[in-house]
Amino acid sequence: MRATLTRNSAHLLAVFVLTAAVALTAAPPARSDNKEALASLEKSIVFLQTQWSGSIQVPPSADAAGEGYWTEKLKYSVTCTGWYASTSAQIVTAGHCVDPGQGRLVLLDGYLQDQKATKLKDQAYANWRVEGDLGGSPPDRSVRAIQPNGVDGATITSPTTVEVVDVKAPEAGDIALLHVPNLSKQTPGLVIAGNAPQVGDPVTSIGFPGDLQDIADQSQIARASFKTGTISSNQVTPSGVVQIEVSTELAPGMSGGPTVNKDGQVVGVNSRGLTTQAGFNFITNTPDLRSFLVSHNVTLVKPPAPPKAGSGMQWYLIGAAVLIGAAVVGLLLLLLRRRRTPQFAGAAVLRSPATRCQGRRPGPCRAGCPVKLPGRPLR
Repeated sequence: MRATLTRNSAHLLAVFVLTAAVALTAAPPARSDNKEALASLEKSIVFLQTQWSGSIQVPPSADAAGEGYWTEKLKYSVTCTGWYASTSAQIVTAGHCVDPGQGRLVLLDGYLQDQKATKLKDQAYANWRVEGDLGGSPPDRSVRAIQPNGVDGATITSPTTVEVVDVKAPEAGDIALLHVPNLSKQTPGLVIAGNAPQVGDPVTSIGFPGDLQDIADQSQIARASFKTGTISSNQVTPSGVVQIEVSTELAPGMSGGPTVNKDGQVVGVNSRGLTTQAGFNFITNTPDLRSFLVSHNVTLVKPPAPPKAGSGMQWYLIGAAVLIGAAVVGLLLLLLRRRRTPQFAGAAVLRSPATRCQGRRPGPCRAGCPVKLPGRPLR
């Protein structure tokens, strides 16, 4: 009986301890894993290719024959990054990625490099005419979007032409809004931070570094790059545009991508167009980004509801309470076992009136006969 009681106590104690362990291990973490939160943003990042086409008027001073001429129609492309700002297929990118003024420079750069005449760059930027198909029009523009292979939740799996809704040139803020037409499914919009970040805050800049001219083959598009750093300073350009300096290295191609805070909320748009100085990387200002989107009736994505204060801790308190309860119950069971009177300490005396007495003369037992069992001698 003692062994049975001990086993029962041990079993009950084990059950209570196991229950407490389950309560503790099932407790949700107080803070979500930052790496997982950042990785979940990839489905919102879009690879953009802008193709510019037009003709350049080469002046007599740059013509070996001294006559000058119009080039044939030229086509050159640049790549950038965009990201969904809503659930309605609206994409944000940097203004210089789709700005016609920048398209002019793209055509001039491409032509001068092909002609091995880059020494004429300053002159060309200042004076050469560049026109689209219509006389006097800016260069023609075509913007296509796609997402790489292997991205869970991707919504654009083949090159898709997108519409340019509005553009703010680099000197005016360097932001652009695009739209994917005829996209029936909802898009995973990113949350815009409510306030600008502070100097020293950790941030992550996301984008597609490098230059890819042919996006027809989706397998050739590399996955987005995540570069971490901090907020370095807040600056104001001569034109009055507020910009945020970051320590993250913004490689070519990452322009237009989002820079996010530790909660995965966008604090600015990657913008190499704000400055040409090497070693300085800037993003657009958070309030300017929000006001630009609101002015175009973009429904901003709401951040998830924060967890209730102490909701994570309460699981650990519950687990601790269960452990304490298990210890108390176990102690009580041990005390009860020690205080209980043993039922069998040797032989017991049983009387059986229906049987004959053993060890006496034959005859029925009148008042019952003592029956000897193993143990102490009968009295």
